[in-house]
Amino acid sequence: MINTELVKAGILLMGDLEEDEVEKFSTVISSAVSATEAVIKENADDNDPRVIQLAAAKAYYAICCAASQTDGITSFSAGDVSVTQKADTLSNAKCYYEMALNDCRTLLKPESVAQQAETNGFAFLGV
Repeated sequence: MINTELVKAGILLMGDLEEDEVEKFSTVISSAVSATEAVIKENADDNDPRVIQLAAAKAYYAICCAASQTDGITSFSAGDVSVTQKADTLSNAKCYYEMALNDCRTLLKPESVAQQAETNGFAFLGV
């Protein structure tokens, strides 16, 4: 079973979120952990840093997707008040997820690699 506390720590490192903000997304984090557990090989170590990174990146990406729906502001000024959203957080989150997925390729079940290839390109599963 993947250690959810390690996943939360990974999320904190990826983004500029506070601990209480991360706690608000506990359902999203649990879902990302469950989804990650479902695609890793049975003999893989659940607490391998690459697995933790994958679960954290998946959760962080979902959190950023949700935030992008509500925080569509990139820059706004009214007199002395200025609001600016950090540069393309959603794009950065996607990049984290893609890197983590690539790092975990050898730990994933063959069918999950094939499914990922269907959505992101192609993969040679055998020759």
